Amino acid sequence: MKQDDESSCSWLRHSFWVRPLARSPRIESQLCGQNTERWLRLRTGFAGQKFELVTAFILGRALFALLASLVVGSALAESEEPARVRITTWNLQWFPNGSANDVSREQQDERIKEAADVLRSINPDIILLQEVRDYDACVRLGEAISPGIYHVAICSAFKEPFQSGLGKQQVAILSKYQAQAAWAERWKPMNRVEPPRGFAFAWFKIGNVELGVYSVHLKSNLITHGDREAETAKNVQKREVAIVQLLTHVHDVIGTTMPTIKGVVIGGDFNTNRDQAMFAVERTLDSLADAGYQNGFEELPLSRRVTHPGTHGYPDATFDFIFAKGLTALQPTITRSEVSDHWPVTRDLRLE
Repeated sequence: MKQDDESSCSWLRHSFWVRPLARSPRIESQLCGQNTERWLRLRTGFAGQKFELVTAFILGRALFALLASLVVGSALAESEEPARVRITTWNLQWFPNGSANDVSREQQDERIKEAADVLRSINPDIILLQEVRDYDACVRLGEAISPGIYHVAICSAFKEPFQSGLGKQQVAILSKYQAQAAWAERWKPMNRVEPPRGFAFAWFKIGNVELGVYSVHLKSNLITHGDREAETAKNVQKREVAIVQLLTHVHDVIGTTMPTIKGVVIGGDFNTNRDQAMFAVERTLDSLADAGYQNGFEELPLSRRVTHPGTHGYPDATFDFIFAKGLTALQPTITRSEVSDHWPVTRDLRLE
């Protein structure tokens, strides 16, 4: 009986349909041992070649149906759509050098490792970065977090105004998912106001949900010369102009050429808030709120949403946000770290 059973099941073990499943002893026993033994008992207990062929045919159909259901069930289980996607934004402060000056490869590697350790503990699906030097720095960071897992969807290559060569504070998007499309675009001058840098954008399809994701780094509040009040007003204008262009891009480009994108995320370092008097008349965050975007910090006191700890006479501030629209977004979390002067902000989005 054992020899007949082995020969009758040989096709089963080497079948294209069964090979992924029959490695399980339980499944192999179910498919081969039990059913084949029943068939052999039937075959030897009755006479007649015709009945034998009919029995074999019925058994074959039954086995095929069982195999098909197992294969389909297994495929469906493996392709279950994620219930949530986790997004982290982080300004990494002149990454990987730590300042505008270059340092040794070994020092860069140490800082990359420190940032990777923080991000690994957060385990984001999509990472929005600011102040990264270039594509190579993004690749090294992704490999340090988890080799072969994070893809660099896009890293900008913006030139510095009034300087030669590329800037050392680029924006980027890393992800566990391959992007459908991705690009970076500079802000355009408007009314003699020219914001620095620009945005990085990536389009992701996760399960049945399509997301448009932006990484931004708006004009800082640094003033090195001139009248302080006048320069502060210029910085505000540069941020406001950038957000107007971003919302126009969402409406005219994403809404027209990518209508399947239903959820939009805008994250990064906005360098403004509603707490400090110097931003009292600024419309940057209000423009996003008026367009239907929420950042999740709206009802929290400052003490629970500090993303840029105060130093050198500057107060604690909320400069980093993840705005979402068209998605159910949970309250952001902030991870304290010594790697950068900013703390990473993370937000989970429900995919519905």
